[in-house]
Amino acid sequence: MPLNIFVLIKQVPSCHSIEIDKSTGTIIREGVNNIINPDDLFAIELGLNLKERYNGVVTVMTMGPPQAEFALRESLAMGADNAILISDHRFAYSDTLQTTLILKEAFNFIKEYDIIICGCQTSDSSTGQVPFQLSEALEIPLITDFFTLEIENQILKCDRNFGHESQNIEVKLPVLLRTISHFNSPRFISLPRIKTAFDKEIKSFDFKTFNCPEYLDGKNKSPTLVVGIEKVNLKRKNKIIDGSINEKIQSLILLMREHGINGVNHKLIK
Repeated sequence: MPLNIFVLIKQVPSCHSIEIDKSTGTIIREGVNNIINPDDLFAIELGLNLKERYNGVVTVMTMGPPQAEFALRESLAMGADNAILISDHRFAYSDTLQTTLILKEAFNFIKEYDIIICGCQTSDSSTGQVPFQLSEALEIPLITDFFTLEIENQILKCDRNFGHESQNIEVKLPVLLRTISHFNSPRFISLPRIKTAFDKEIKSFDFKTFNCPEYLDGKNKSPTLVVGIEKVNLKRKNKIIDGSINEKIQSLILLMREHGINGVNHKLIK
């Protein structure tokens, strides 16, 4: 049986196109230049690599407004086999908890999955919470910071960094993997693959697909609320130090001590 590999991606505004709706405190996603979340490109590449090594089937999945279909088309052009769009006006404004619970409903609906792959975090919120929450929700292991990976007889084996240590892990599928940035090199997309991607069907899941309970209404039930927005202007204070080289060094040492920088025990250079 081929491996059922699911890659979770998100369409995000380009860093040059981010605008905030001041009335809701949310990012404006319509009418701006949207891209696949940069970290998710490494997750897609990992999924495609596992597909080629272990005879897998890669399905990309995203939750978002209808225009998120273009992120799925790009993923299909990279080599993914299938695509799923989770979209409903009642899922709008979902925080990470609501998103996790909706994804849980999606995988309970799908039922058959071996590997779920996520990027490290999204560029529009940078919380990095969903992989950890989804692992708990689905009650499957989550592996992060791995640098080797192989699968044998439904057992995933990997090495991962853990602080100053290296861990060797073996775990039975299904499993959730969180890739890190620059884990691999995402492949380029050829023109023929772009054409093929637009010929493929994209499955759509909505509120009714999962027979969702009312508490999954992200638009009205998300526990996270934006209560205010403040623009922060970062300005650095500058201080010009005059004098000879030795005088400048002494002044710099004193400044560092004044600002609580420890370990300054240098002697004056003569």
